[in-house]
Amino acid sequence: MNWILLLFLVAMWGTSFLFTSLALETFEPIFITHIRLVMGAMVLTLFAYLKGLRLPSNLKSWGIFLLLGFFGNALPFFLIAWGQQAVPSGKAGVLMAVMPMVTLILAHFWVSGERLNRYKISGVIVGFMGVVLLLNPALQAASSLLRELAILLAASCYALNAILVRKLSSFHPVIGGAGMLIGASLLMLPLFLSQTFQFTSPAPLQWFSLIWLGVISTGVASLVYFFIIVRAGPSFLANINFLVPVVAFFTGAIILNEAVTLSSLLALVVILSGIVLTRYRV
Repeated sequence: MNWILLLFLVAMWGTSFLFTSLALETFEPIFITHIRLVMGAMVLTLFAYLKGLRLPSNLKSWGIFLLLGFFGNALPFFLIAWGQQAVPSGKAGVLMAVMPMVTLILAHFWVSGERLNRYKISGVIVGFMGVVLLLNPALQAASSLLRELAILLAASCYALNAILVRKLSSFHPVIGGAGMLIGASLLMLPLFLSQTFQFTSPAPLQWFSLIWLGVISTGVASLVYFFIIVRAGPSFLANINFLVPVVAFFTGAIILNEAVTLSSLLALVVILSGIVLTRYRV
């Protein structure tokens, strides 16, 4: 059952890059980001209330939600959507695989008992060698490289948020997730309202992609994530770091006909090898 849930989560997160690319054919990054946040917040808040859970009303809690929502949802969601305007979905998914390695680096300085050892350091070095191979900056235009760096920054935001959640959050996981998404939605709202969006007659596929991102990849995926944590623990959940980039890479290649080059395949293998090294136990 745990593996079924994990594969379900992998499918929801791994295809988010595919559906972001499809949504971008009609919608702008700010529009996608805000609607995704609102839909995800609605799913989690509804589930919380059905379970008899209530959001806190004190300012301190909402200050934490705003901080976590910024680094964990609003900023990375926007950076990914903005970056994918020029970055294939499969490549974006592979770039996001650096998140656990950035988390290790941050945890070394900020989390007691999470020191880097030679295996973790080796894994981080190998992983970032894979990133350099994937980016291949010598052969890219500056504008394309900037979009790829934005996606790497999004991965770093997720890593930072993982540390902040560990340090600051004592909420029930569902309440914490709902609060973060509500906070992120509120942060994006002024930017959303300040824009004049110009899109005409989006096709059903683009609407479906937008709904998938909000309801499935954000809302339902968060619930499955919390459920796996409770049933199987974080160590089991860490297997997702190997699977999501693979799903993103091959769905982009198969469904969107994105180019699969030898260097991109090699980069995927190198990055995943780095993740394996970081999990090695003496």
